Amino acid sequence: MQVFMIKTIYKMNNKKKHISKAKKLIIFMLVFAFFMINSCEKKESWKLKNTQEKFLIVDGIITNEFKNQIIKLSLSYSDLNGSENYISDAIISVSDGNADYNFHKTTEDNGIYVSDNKFSGVVNKTYKLSINYENKEYVAEANMLPVSISEPLPYKQVPDTNMFYIVADIASFNPDVSSMYEVILDWSEISGYEDLPVSETTAHMFFYSLTTIDVNQIFSSNNETILFPQGTKMTQIKYSLTSEHEDFIRSLLIETQWHGGFFDIEEGNVYTNITGGAYGFFGACSVVSRSSVVN
Repeated sequence: MQVFMIKTIYKMNNKKKHISKAKKLIIFMLVFAFFMINSCEKKESWKLKNTQEKFLIVDGIITNEFKNQIIKLSLSYSDLNGSENYISDAIISVSDGNADYNFHKTTEDNGIYVSDNKFSGVVNKTYKLSINYENKEYVAEANMLPVSISEPLPYKQVPDTNMFYIVADIASFNPDVSSMYEVILDWSEISGYEDLPVSETTAHMFFYSLTTIDVNQIFSSNNETILFPQGTKMTQIKYSLTSEHEDFIRSLLIETQWHGGFFDIEEGNVYTNITGGAYGFFGACSVVSRSSVVN
């Protein structure tokens, strides 16, 4: 009898526990449903501030090549697919502390200014850019570092074809020194490609080797792979980068090439070394180039 009573009490207690758990589960589900109903997406009209103010955009690099150096100027635009507004009435000069180099605009309406005389930058010198536009002065300074000699960017063949592609990941990280690679490809003279438009027989690409690795970079969206045939003429140019220049490129990649991945961050302005409210970057880079034929 005692054993029977103990079993009965145990069953009743157990039943109460089941009822208690059931009540908790129902309450939890009701609370969860309440929050889900109140957290559903709803249409919201945002009044965005559309500013008509235009900012000066500077794009220029002084190199150690003996040539007419180039500075490009344009104005910002607010439309997503807007066209560049080139500037043709600015006064530009570059100084290295000993000599001043004046720039003039080209005959084409492309915002490009070239130095009046050819000159080559010197490693470890600092160059000062001065721009006068609409009675306002913009200034930037850049120091030229030596470029490290390294192996060219490797390329691989697509199996069972005569097409190739550059292995971009090889140049994505170097903890010791940052660099920029410019690659120019031309296969317009290869049999079967002679009559195609320039856009289908040439390619112009940039690769970057930075001293840091970003999560945005690792989990970035896939980029287009440029394929080129055997016999393509390839020119690779490697640029030295200062820490400031690397910061500019990194912030630019975050807003463009690395944008849209799994770990996106809030959009922001790209780093600049131009004073006066302008954007873009003025750099001084020593370069080394090599040319070859893909085979």
